[in-house]
Amino acid sequence: MGNDAECNVVGTGNIRMRMFDGQVRTLTNVRHVPDMRKNLLSLGALEAQGFRFSGEGGVLKVSTGSMTVLKGERVANLYRMKGSIIAGDASVSTEKEDTTRLWHMRLGHISEKGLQLLQKKGVLSGIKSCKLDLCEFCILGRQRRVSFSTSEHRSKGLLDLVHTDVWGPSPVASVGGARYYVTFVDDFSRKVWTFFLKLKSEVFHKFKEWKTMVENQRGRKVRALRSDNGGEYTSTEFKEYLARHGIKHQLSIPGRPEQNGVAERMNRTLLERARSIRLQAGMPEGLWAEAVNHAAYLSTGHHQRL
Repeated sequence: MGNDAECNVVGTGNIRMRMFDGQVRTLTNVRHVPDMRKNLLSLGALEAQGFRFSGEGGVLKVSTGSMTVLKGERVANLYRMKGSIIAGDASVSTEKEDTTRLWHMRLGHISEKGLQLLQKKGVLSGIKSCKLDLCEFCILGRQRRVSFSTSEHRSKGLLDLVHTDVWGPSPVASVGGARYYVTFVDDFSRKVWTFFLKLKSEVFHKFKEWKTMVENQRGRKVRALRSDNGGEYTSTEFKEYLARHGIKHQLSIPGRPEQNGVAERMNRTLLERARSIRLQAGMPEGLWAEAVNHAAYLSTGHHQRL
């Protein structure tokens, strides 16, 4: 210590903290020193892990890349970190001014327009204004390269046309070992079904499983299937199965994902919501499938077992 006194370290562990931006981050290898009355954070330890820090105007910022992950405000000659320790697995603010943001997060980072529609129906308790402040997690979760054009065509009945696409592989396997997921989107109702896969080769089996289920539930037959030219959709057994059941297969032109825009857009929507949910909650990457599953449920679709 500053007076040359020694304090015993009785243990080390991890602490989850809600930072200034609302995101939950984990501090690892934290030392527990009972004799210390204040919690101290070592900038040297952060620097050793690749973080950078800078101070200006009484504010200290710790960043990695272009993202600021921690802020501290100068009080006397020390910087007091803006954030709070979380006790338990989850912690959200319940103050009145945060009610709108809380509903925004509960509903998978829904838009202001979506909040307004739900408020008019009277299903959001305690919310007076649907005005949202800047949400960093929405920005991080919804980054994209290019927008897909909107199709003007719309089928006239359930299962007349089904859009499908496969996403993956995920760099991190899910808890159940999945690295892909396939979506089936009904063109008429825009309902979405998601199935999580360990291998792309499982798409054909999942399609047969989904087709049997949805035709029994709806009392209608799948008439057309639109997909890209991926090998999982163009195999001989897949083609023969579609032909045998009288299902027209519409394939997009290679290199033109816009022609399969409904499925592509749905996948992007699910990923954006799931990423925002996961970042805001501080969930580990291995729970990406659970987040996608929840996003599909919120999209008035059907969630499947992981």
